[in-house]
Amino acid sequence: MTTTNQWAIREVAIAHFFDIATGGLKVKLDSLKQSGLENTSDIVYSQGGRGNTKIVGFSGNKAARFTLQDAVFTNDMVAMLTGNELVTAAAPVIKEEVLTVQGGTVTLSCTPRNPGKLLSVNALGNNKAKGKVIQHAAATPALDQYTVSGKKVTFGENTFADGDKVQIYMETLTAPDAKKITSSTDKFAGTYKLVLDCLVRDVYTEKDFAAQIVVHKAKIEDNWNLTMSPDGDPSVLDIPMEALRSSDSTELYTMTIYDETTIV
Repeated sequence: MTTTNQWAIREVAIAHFFDIATGGLKVKLDSLKQSGLENTSDIVYSQGGRGNTKIVGFSGNKAARFTLQDAVFTNDMVAMLTGNELVTAAAPVIKEEVLTVQGGTVTLSCTPRNPGKLLSVNALGNNKAKGKVIQHAAATPALDQYTVSGKKVTFGENTFADGDKVQIYMETLTAPDAKKITSSTDKFAGTYKLVLDCLVRDVYTEKDFAAQIVVHKAKIEDNWNLTMSPDGDPSVLDIPMEALRSSDSTELYTMTIYDETTIV
């Protein structure tokens, strides 16, 4: 069957980002909500004569802008937006625990990263109001002091009665499979080869054809948002990009429409 000459498009694309230097895949996004292409250029006119009419037009500054919107956040993609590598390793995190005192002690659910001292310890009232601050003691704790050994926190005599609540903040370590994304002042989003796989539908036969858009150099912009809200739609990830001219041609991008069933 002849490849379509008139087509409509509705389905969202599947996006693939490749490292320009190595050619290896960086990330595949198959959960996009939107994938858009905007073509722009500037026109400057020679004007003159009576009425200062436009005589000749000069086109330039041709640009192609791609915007993807993902329904989910992929760690590798977010790391690419920050310009830093995604790190998989144990990492320090700050953890809050609200515990009930029994016999002048409480037992933490995990081991503090720095033995011997916690970040913050204070009494907690029935209305969750922050009460007196409990200070760290190097040796035997006195009134309104504490010591910590492993997961056990011991308070000075008469600091708490049985059943009192204490709020504790400590720094502990995650498991080795934690993912850390870093935003730093000296790193910015990079440039990648972008491949968008789309579907188009022939106007006359209603047959679907594949369409592949290839951007040899897609510069990811650094502006993106993470919105956290208890209502409304879940947050989406916007990925704005500008197509740069190919290093060995004048192409900004190519779009190939073909029948997948006839691939050699």
